[in-house]
Amino acid sequence: MTRKCNFRCEYCYFPHDNTPVTETLDAERISGFLDATGKPWKVGLTGGEPFIYPGIIDICETLTRNHVIGIDTNLSVSSKVREFAERIDPARVHNLYVALHIEERERIKGVDAFIRNARLLLDKGFEVIVNYVVHPSLEERFARDRAFFAEHGIAITPRPFRGEHEGRRYPEAYGDRADKVFGGHPEQGKKVAFNFQGLPCSAGRTLLRLEPDGTVFRCPGDKTVLGNVMDKVHLYEGFPPCTKKRCPCRGLDHVRLTYAQADLVRGVQYAVVAANEDSRLAFEQALAGSPGNPCAENNLGVLAWRRGERDEARQWFESALKLVPDNRLYVANLDGARSQHPDFDPQICLDVNANARPD
Repeated sequence: MTRKCNFRCEYCYFPHDNTPVTETLDAERISGFLDATGKPWKVGLTGGEPFIYPGIIDICETLTRNHVIGIDTNLSVSSKVREFAERIDPARVHNLYVALHIEERERIKGVDAFIRNARLLLDKGFEVIVNYVVHPSLEERFARDRAFFAEHGIAITPRPFRGEHEGRRYPEAYGDRADKVFGGHPEQGKKVAFNFQGLPCSAGRTLLRLEPDGTVFRCPGDKTVLGNVMDKVHLYEGFPPCTKKRCPCRGLDHVRLTYAQADLVRGVQYAVVAANEDSRLAFEQALAGSPGNPCAENNLGVLAWRRGERDEARQWFESALKLVPDNRLYVANLDGARSQHPDFDPQICLDVNANARPD
């Protein structure tokens, strides 16, 4: 809806901008476009912060006549949260995906207000998923914060940080530390930007990205313009191949995978949350279904390294690199394994398409 936000979270990729939102769209036009497809849609209202958008509650009412909505919010605009709770039917809301950045809440002295707003929505019957991005700088305090909010009847879900910190790529870099944070939350392994390049995907037909000015893209990653909701939009047919090397959206809901590729994805998801034995079994199944898959071989090497099986890890890294000699990740993993440096932590491969040649 907007890239503007009243918070300044350290990990966020949008710059802080708390000026008024002036670029708005007619929700009736958006609803009319969706109605014309003859299908029910889930409309994700995201930002930035959606509750600073002018007329946000009216927009929610319009969209929920024939469709359901989901909202990504920090629950900071208390007056709008209260109005939303009074006017919108919880049955027409898939969920509220609530971001809790504890340092920012403490900075503005807004912890108590957050608790009141979250409790209001929960008591009204809305599904509220409170996400706590476990930035590496917050790992040590996460357990205390989760216990504190639990005392107020608010469950906190740990969400992996996605990005780079101190030269490491996350969430893969949590390594075995992930078990302490994400144990019991295997679904958080899905927050991974896989490489689906070249695989058939229905994005552009079953998934669309609407920009604040009404432009419709195929998806958040593929910026192919399909039109504008204020004029005309031409949806894709079939399953054109994915064009991106890192999928930033819910690609798993739209991409078509072979059984072996699905096993590889599952293995990565388990590995990210340090469910290492489940991960190993999934990678072995992927390799059985697609012998000589370099990504599965590399990832079995990562798991062997985590177990302390150094020779086995090197053998897997060597095999993966032999298959794809120009892959920089495989080179780095093999060099690191050979160096025996105590701080070496091999990286997981995310290339679902074995024929992909990443940078």
